[in-house]
Amino acid sequence: MPIIEIYASGQLIGHASLDGVDDGMGVAFGPFHPSARYAEIRPSVTAAAEARHQRKPAIKLDLEARTTTGEVISTGFVQIDDFADVDVDPEATVQFSDRDQWLRVSGAV
Repeated sequence: MPIIEIYASGQLIGHASLDGVDDGMGVAFGPFHPSARYAEIRPSVTAAAEARHQRKPAIKLDLEARTTTGEVISTGFVQIDDFADVDVDPEATVQFSDRDQWLRVSGAV
């Protein structure tokens, strides 16, 4: 279960424990644990999550996944599911685009 850090516009906003993996889809997911800076972008994150949930046009956020040592993870997307009016624990999903890097980062090799 890799721990990754999630950045928005170069600022650390939290980390995620990616304990779920769908190899066929090339995605990993797990609980998102926000840092203090997350509050600054949470309204944008919740708006994007609501748009996905309601199948409305996507709201693009500039999120980046890195290892705890600072290595940028090559991704198709990084998203956080967090909702303003529903009491749920936020979850992060990462689509990894470099399988070899993902296997190394996740400790699978």
